[in-house]
Amino acid sequence: MEIYHSFAEIKACRHAVVALGTFDGVHSGHRQVIQTAIDEAAALGVTSLVITFSAHPLSVLAPEKEPLRLATLEQKIEYIEQLGVDGLLILPVTRELLGESPEDFSRSLLTYVQPAEIVVGTNFTYGRGAAGNTAALTAFMKAESVPVKALALLGAPGRERPVSSTVIRECVASGRMEEAASLLGRPFEMTGEVVKGDRRGNAIGFATANMLIPVHIALPPDGVYATTITLDGKEYPAMTNIGSNPTFSRQYRRVETHIINWSGNLYGKKLRLRFYKRLRDEKKFDSITELVAAMKNDEKNALLQFFDK
Repeated sequence: MEIYHSFAEIKACRHAVVALGTFDGVHSGHRQVIQTAIDEAAALGVTSLVITFSAHPLSVLAPEKEPLRLATLEQKIEYIEQLGVDGLLILPVTRELLGESPEDFSRSLLTYVQPAEIVVGTNFTYGRGAAGNTAALTAFMKAESVPVKALALLGAPGRERPVSSTVIRECVASGRMEEAASLLGRPFEMTGEVVKGDRRGNAIGFATANMLIPVHIALPPDGVYATTITLDGKEYPAMTNIGSNPTFSRQYRRVETHIINWSGNLYGKKLRLRFYKRLRDEKKFDSITELVAAMKNDEKNALLQFFDK
């Protein structure tokens, strides 16, 4: 997959079928849009190109209002590449870009990409003040003989609201990890580097990897979760605690993961942490003995999640 960071860089993906969107989390609805572009490109014998943005517009316009992200930019690139797209244009979110009119943005598409077709979700907006929508894009491109396919938002069984990044954020924020996974099309995950903690886990027989939390990433609420860790391409069952470890004093919020039946040095390594199920709330215990007993029970319940199917 070729990666571009400006319209002017595009070469190999001219005349492509374009999938347009913010694609935060690259959930099942986003993948429907991208897969449609790939299929249309194959039918036309041209390349496929995803055009997206480096961040949410509010990260520049009103950072305090920016919604938490479902994936880092690195994860987003990985998810899109896995779909088999030929090219990916990541437009840096700047005030200059956000100040463009919908017509200016559409002209850039025509000038630099000369798309064979454009695929979007019906809720796609673009241009200054999000003034552009699918109807405006369709009308503008029709005059240039470029078809626009606007796909209805993907529904989810048993849900009134369609799949969206907003709904998935709500699931993650309330610890509904199975529901989040069904809407994402994969378990919710975060990646991060292992940093040194207080090493208290080693002393009580439950060594943990203390992960550096990426900035402005959605995170489940405090509690204990059945998770997996992917290390050097292999996935291991694990249990993860999010919280401030209230049994001990002078703590801070962190993400600590115990890899079940595994030992080794993880400092400095970058791990992929996948959340499968919330096991319990975080709790302050009266003694270390009570804490260890609870962690042994957590370990048993986490293993049941993966092996008692």
